[in-house]
Parts: sequence; structure tokens; C-alpha cells
Amino acid sequence: MKEIFKDVYHVGDSGCSVFLVDTHSEDGLVLIDCGMSLEMIKKISKLNLNPKNIKHCILTHFHIDHTGACFDLKKFNKQVKFYAHDLDADPIEESGHDEKTAASWYGIDYKPVKLEKRFKGDLEVLRFGYYEFLCVHTPGHTPGSISILIEIENTRILFGQDIHGPFYESFGSDLEDYQKSMQKLIDLKADILCEGHFGVIKPASEVERYIRNYMESNRP
Repeated sequence: MKEIFKDVYHVGDSGCSVFLVDTHSEDGLVLIDCGMSLEMIKKISKLNLNPKNIKHCILTHFHIDHTGACFDLKKFNKQVKFYAHDLDADPIEESGHDEKTAASWYGIDYKPVKLEKRFKGDLEVLRFGYYEFLCVHTPGHTPGSISILIEIENTRILFGQDIHGPFYESFGSDLEDYQKSMQKLIDLKADILCEGHFGVIKPASEVERYIRNYMESNRP
């Protein structure tokens, strides 16, 4: 667990990397994805933050390594609200999508949660405390994949989960959509990239290089 930038933390890895933003307001703490283990989230207290103050969780897509702990988080903290894109929402709110969510890969059952909001279209802006969370529709890995951009002290921080893929028909992957989505991310000119499985990439030149490398290796 470590601070990446002012108010932005990497709180651990459980299936995926989970990131947190402290809004310093009544909106509390905002998670980017949830991972697969609530134990990791409970360790937020080591950062002198209270996990009971998690009030929002933005889910980048429906895969269980990003959503598996949502049900337990809701039991632990009833006030938390979940958000995802409409095109990935059904497998988050319903059981029975084990192949699509990759739950079958792990041999576990996904327990669904209700979403506070389903994003529609190319861009949704959530305002929590001091910060705006730009939720950008970036399909390719899954139909409803999103990436999230926030700006803190003139530094643009991008949560671009699963830029690397993988891409499978069972996920609804689309490599042509993926190419367009990655160009969207490059155009955002992020200074820091928080990726879902491969850590934190910076500065801006390295962020662009990282994305372009995967674009090149995942052409249709």
C-alpha cells in the first residue's frame, strides 16, 4: 500500500490492483475497482484512513477479479455505492454470467450487487468532494470497459485498467474498438497511469509508450 500522488493510493492487489482517492469531504473515499478480497480493503486503515468511510466504488468492467469483493464490501459497509457502464452492468447486477465475468476461470460463484448508476454514452462525470472523475467509455477488452481520469494539482492521473487485455469472444472483446479506445487514452495526455495489473507508469511520455506498445501488439 502506498501513496501514488496527493490523495491517490494503491491499496493492494487481489485479482487486480485496487486504487483509492480521498475526497476530503462528505463523499468520503472512492475506490477504483474492488478486487477479489475484502481483507485487502480492510487494510486501508494502515494508511490512516477508515475503510468504513468508503462511499463510492467505480467498476472499470465486469470481470470478477475487479468485482468479486463488491458483495462483501456492501455487507461490511452498507453506505457504499457502485457505478459501471451500462454495457457491462448486467453481469455485475445478475448471477449466471460466469463465463463472461471469468468467474469460471477461478472456479467461484459471483455474488451480484446493485449499481447506483449505469453510465451511458462516451463520457460520464462524477463529482465527489474536490474532484471530478471523468469516466471514459473505452470498449475493447469488454463492451462496457471504462477508464477514469482525475486531475490533482495540474497532474492528470488515469486509471486505465486492463489496457493489456486479454481479448476473448466470451468477454465480448473487439480489437477495432480497442484501438479507438486506446487512442482516446493517449489523447487524454495523462501524466500518471494506474494500470489494473501492471502497476503505475509515469511520466507522460512513458504512459503514451506503454499504451502504444499494446496497441501495436493487439491489432485486428
